Parts: sequence; C-alpha cells; structure tokens
Amino acid sequence: MSISLIVLIVCFLFLMVIGLPIAYNLLVSTFVYLLVAGINPVQLAIKMYAGMNSFNFLAVPFFVMTGQLMLRGGLLDTLVKFVNVWFGNLKGAIAIVTIVASLLMGSIVGLAVAAAASLGVFLIPMMKKQGYSSEFSAAVMSSASLLGPIMPPSVLMILYCSAVGSTSISGLFMAAVTPAILITLLQCLVAHRTAVKRGYPAYGKTSWKERGQATLKAIPVLLLPVIILGGIFGGVFSITEASGVAVVYSALLAFLVKRSVKLKDIPQMIVEAAATSGLVLLLSGAGTAMAWCIANERVMNMLIGPFSALPSWAFLLLVNILLLICGMFMDDYASTVILAPIIAPIAWALGINPLHIGLVFCVNLVIGLATPPFGITLFVTSPTAGCSVEGTAKEALPFLAVTLGVLLLVTFVPDLALWLPQRMGYLG
Repeated sequence: MSISLIVLIVCFLFLMVIGLPIAYNLLVSTFVYLLVAGINPVQLAIKMYAGMNSFNFLAVPFFVMTGQLMLRGGLLDTLVKFVNVWFGNLKGAIAIVTIVASLLMGSIVGLAVAAAASLGVFLIPMMKKQGYSSEFSAAVMSSASLLGPIMPPSVLMILYCSAVGSTSISGLFMAAVTPAILITLLQCLVAHRTAVKRGYPAYGKTSWKERGQATLKAIPVLLLPVIILGGIFGGVFSITEASGVAVVYSALLAFLVKRSVKLKDIPQMIVEAAATSGLVLLLSGAGTAMAWCIANERVMNMLIGPFSALPSWAFLLLVNILLLICGMFMDDYASTVILAPIIAPIAWALGINPLHIGLVFCVNLVIGLATPPFGITLFVTSPTAGCSVEGTAKEALPFLAVTLGVLLLVTFVPDLALWLPQRMGYLG
C-alpha cells in the first residue's frame, strides 16, 4: 500500500469523524491525495466533470419536481381515501394505507428520508387518531418509507448505474419491482397481525358506491406510475423523457384538476428540486474523482485476488453485512458513489449478474436507513409521532425482519427478481 493511498484513507476517515459533509470530504480527500501523489490537481476538476456529465441525471430534478407536485397538490388525500375504501374493513387498515401509500407516492418522491418526513406529517397523526400507539405509528412510517427508493423510478438506482456503468437503469428498475411488491405485502401482513393482536380498529366498511367514487377520483393519480413505468418498460420513452412526462402530467393534475397548487408555489419547488439534484451531481462528481484515485492505486487488483477465492454466496453475504452497516451510518447516496465502483467490478469478476448485484446493493443501503440503532428514518419519524427513537426501533423490528427476509431471498435466489428483466430481454 502506497503512502498516497494511506493518506487518502486517513484523510477521509478523519474528515468523517469531525463531521465534514461527505461530498466535501470526498473532494478534500481526493485533492490531498493528488498533491501527495504528485498528480496535477486539475485532474480533480476533469474527473468531477466526467462524473457529472451523464444524460441520465437530467431525470433527477424532474422526478423530484414530480414528487413536490404530488405532495403539494393534495393528491395524497385522494390516494389514502382510495386505499381506505378498499382495505378499510381490515384490522390495521390505516397502517396498511400508510404502507401502500408509501409504495405509490414514495416511488415518485424517490427518497426514503423525504418520504418519511413529508408523508409522515400527514399519515402518523392519522394512525394516532385511530388509537395506534405513537411508537407503532412511527415504526410503520419509518419502515414503509423504504419502499420509495426500491420501487422504480428510483433516484438511488439512477445514481448507482451512473457510478458503475455497464448496468441498465431500466433493467435495474424491472428487477426492483418484485422485491418492492413482496416487501409491501409482508409489511401489510405484519401491520394487520399486530393490529389484531392489540385490538387496533379497522377503518370501517364502505359500500360499493363509495368504492366506485373513490376509485374514479384516484384513477388519475394511479395512472402516473403506470405512465412512467409503462413508458419506460414498453420502450416508448427513455428514463429522462419519462421524468419530463411525469412532471407535465402531475402539473396538470395539481394545477387544473385539484387546483391546489398555485403559481407562487413554483419557485419553492424549483429550489427544492435544484437542491436535491445539486447534491446528487456533487456526490457523483466527487465520488468519480475518488474512484479514479482508487483505480490509480490498483486497489481493485489487490481485492479481486482474495475475493476470487470465495464462492459467490459468501461474497454476497459479506456485501450484505457491509452495506447494512454503511446504511446505518452513512447517507445512501454517499455510500453508493464511494462503494459501488469498488463492489460492482468484484461481483462481475465473480460472475454475478450486474442487475443482481445492483439490486442487492441498493436494497441493502435503503434498509440500513431504518436499521436500529442509527437508522436515519427512525430519527425522522419519532419526533413527528412524539415518542423516543428507542421505542420506534423496538416496534420497527418485525417490519425490518420481513424486509430483511426479502433481501435474503433476492440475494440468494436471484431468479426471484431477475425473471422480469429476463422476460423483457435485459439479460440477453
């Protein structure tokens, strides 16, 4: 190991300990490495530009803007009413509503923390009003918020594919559909069984007329993910084009149908979309620069040798453990730009399908966001519910257990997730 590589690692760890934001940490550490290694610091700007210069990143601000329009446009109310009239007769109905709404709306919002914060403000008080404990309400929201970055379209998966290359974004989206649906169903089952055990109430029975009315009102909202995913998977438009269509469609709903968003709201939405997009671009650029430093030190050659002696299942198990821990302590975007360029090539060398390792990578990091004791979504939902993080973490364990179960299934039974990309021709 060279002196310059040691300096890079020590600098990165030191800046992380003192709390410097990860994007700036990557930039400073890379700059210090270039100085110590005697490389022209201009390389930092060149590699950053290469990491940012991806057409796929144009989709990020559009998807974030779509999420803003959906949330500010009052479309969540329509969706909650729709789920309520169909599942309201079940015990734990409002918890099931939270999970299903997080799947549908969270996939548009795209960020677990954003979904936990924005949806939680609306759904957690609804659960508490129905008699659910504060801890259980926060736990349901914390766990359900993970569905957004797993169910396509996912900003995290776009970032992953841009970081590693050689992986189809559309193919990875397809691979994520089955795990997302399985996690949703199992979380709903946990919520229902807990509600039965504790005597939490059902929402109430509804007539077929009410169901029909709620369904008609919800159809425009439900069509949004259908248009996005159907267009992408059907080859009608690219990921970036799909994001533009999503903005136009959601704007029509928010401005003309619901009429709940005003022109004065647009600047704030643009600022929020720009902030999220800027974070993704900065992390991608800084991560690409550091990845180049790691490649320059031939770290991959040092790692592939020892790992090549492992069977693929053992490597995947180690990856699961590593990423779950990283997900607890580090932002999923930052973990992606740092670790994806290292882990993915090793997995490919072991013969692991690029879509498979990409799915395992992304789902792992997302689950880490809600894993006690440091999962960030636990800290987001607990204050909203007015309870301790410890209480939320305890209540979240059953939801986390079934989510981890699905992760293990797709890790060691890859056909469970890859059958859809296979059918659509993404695996050759």
